[in-house]
Amino acid sequence: MLILTANAHLTNLQRIRRIETLLEDIRPNLQRDHGDVELVEVDGKSIYVKMVGACSGCQMAGTTLGGIQQHLIEGLGEFVQVLPQEELTRRKSMGA
Repeated sequence: MLILTANAHLTNLQRIRRIETLLEDIRPNLQRDHGDVELVEVDGKSIYVKMVGACSGCQMAGTTLGGIQQHLIEGLGEFVQVLPQEELTRRKSMGA
């Protein structure tokens, strides 16, 4: 059973750096398939990423995002939602 605790002791900058470090951990797996992931925005529990290279438009992108999300949840010790950059664009256009 995974017990999640908030990282209240981290500043926003420290949290973003932690997220970037966690993405670095999984980057070699993505690059092996000629893809990659870039951190775009962190808005509370929502983490927006851009899938690039072969990962962009791949049929398995949803599965990949789920794996990235699980890795970040475990590494941060808190629930987060990893969303594609397009969702951030959509939410901004709707005024959310």
